[in-house]
Amino acid sequence: MRLPKEKILFVVDLIPVGTMPGRGMIDFYPLEAEESMKRILAMDWERLIPGHPGQPNGRLGTRQDAESVLALYQEASAEMKKLAQDGKCWDTAEKEFKLPKYESLPGYATGLPFVARRYCGLWGRGT
Repeated sequence: MRLPKEKILFVVDLIPVGTMPGRGMIDFYPLEAEESMKRILAMDWERLIPGHPGQPNGRLGTRQDAESVLALYQEASAEMKKLAQDGKCWDTAEKEFKLPKYESLPGYATGLPFVARRYCGLWGRGT
């Protein structure tokens, strides 16, 4: 939902604020999500109300948050695509898949397997 006059967006489960994506990745369409995020970033807005409290302290999201999550998704996609092309999906890829740049995000350890499975599901089927 977008309130253009107030420059506010309400986005649920697409752009986690200050935390690692996780369970929401189960029924996530990665390529479509990345395109949606690009369209969201093209809009005129200043504050993002996430579907779950932003980290730290339940804060609202910013344009930088959205850019960072899009970068995370794109980096995860590229990394898993390489592993899938090497025939490593599923078990091997899930063990080797790491995103060290994002290790400091809350929920990294629990969220990373969901990100790995979703992108392995995408690239591991030969797409």
